Amino acid sequence: MNVVTQFSAAHDYDRDLRFSAMFEAAAIGIGICQPDGKILEANPALAKMLGYSREELAGVHAHEFYPEFRPEFPRRPSDANSVQEERLLGELLRGECASFEIEKRCQRKDGSAFWGHFTVSLARDTRRQTAYLVAMLADATERKCMEEHLREAEKMEVIGRLAGGIAHDFNNLLTGVLLYCDLLSAGLADSAVKPAGLSQHIDEIRMAGEQGAALTQQLLAIARKQAAEPRPLLINEIVASMESLLRRLIGEPIELVTTLDPSAGPVLADLSQFRQVVLNLVLNARDALPHGGKIRLITRAAEFPGLSEPGNPKPSVSLAVKDNGCGMNEETRGHLFEPFFTTKNPGEGTGLGLATVQRIVSEAGGGNPTAERTRAWHLH
Repeated sequence: MNVVTQFSAAHDYDRDLRFSAMFEAAAIGIGICQPDGKILEANPALAKMLGYSREELAGVHAHEFYPEFRPEFPRRPSDANSVQEERLLGELLRGECASFEIEKRCQRKDGSAFWGHFTVSLARDTRRQTAYLVAMLADATERKCMEEHLREAEKMEVIGRLAGGIAHDFNNLLTGVLLYCDLLSAGLADSAVKPAGLSQHIDEIRMAGEQGAALTQQLLAIARKQAAEPRPLLINEIVASMESLLRRLIGEPIELVTTLDPSAGPVLADLSQFRQVVLNLVLNARDALPHGGKIRLITRAAEFPGLSEPGNPKPSVSLAVKDNGCGMNEETRGHLFEPFFTTKNPGEGTGLGLATVQRIVSEAGGGNPTAERTRAWHLH
């Protein structure tokens, strides 16, 4: 009898050691909590994830790591996520489920936030009474970001299709407007009576129609309804033809200054895509000047070693858009060309403008993007 008793004790001791080793070495964060959420013990992975020591976590309520429960945040624990958590916890304590999973925004000791995926289960004692909660926490930030990017990509695909459809129909309407302008001009030329200013009005209508047609071509290019058609382009001529449109888009509080190098030669690029590059850069500069300022659009002939063979620099053209706004910090510049990255408020930007510009310029054989208060590209 004594032998059996000693063997059982040794077996329990070995089992405790195995479970202790699993708790200590687990790559996922594990916390043992009281039913009210107060932490009794945390493993090293949980302490590292939250940025605290294990001693600091002991006795702390789990809600301390949820931003919505902190006084400096305007939201209160009555939000939908917290209501769902309370419901699931109630079902767990009543024995209606074995465990539940939930995702919440968590905050580390240094104030940084991340998305946490919680799996919470209930441990009972030998009398089947509630003993404590076991909460496992995994960092779900990367997955949440990927899901958000996927949603944005799907949304942009829908917007692209919509833009393509609208641009196609609108282009048909503008074709009619331009046709009637031609008929008016022809009729006016044959008429003996020529009302003062009528010819000028017709020219203004035609100019507006042509600008509208150019915009529809850009929408079609964005929607990928048109294949790129690279051909030699004189950047100076394109920039000059877009000045009037750009001034209308940026508004009166902002001054637009163009400096065009007459020695800048042709570049091989798609016309509609190049117009999209200029538009995106200028509108990006405009957004950096909410209270007005100056935007400078500069072209110059250059030699760009990065696009050339050693000892044989290839002639290129530099296009620079400069503004006198607040600029960007080092962290923002590090993410500048990442799709969907934006410093604008929700609903004010997609984070695709500069990423699109970089793609178009790269596909055209250009490169060397730089950004601070300057957005510059070299094309050859």
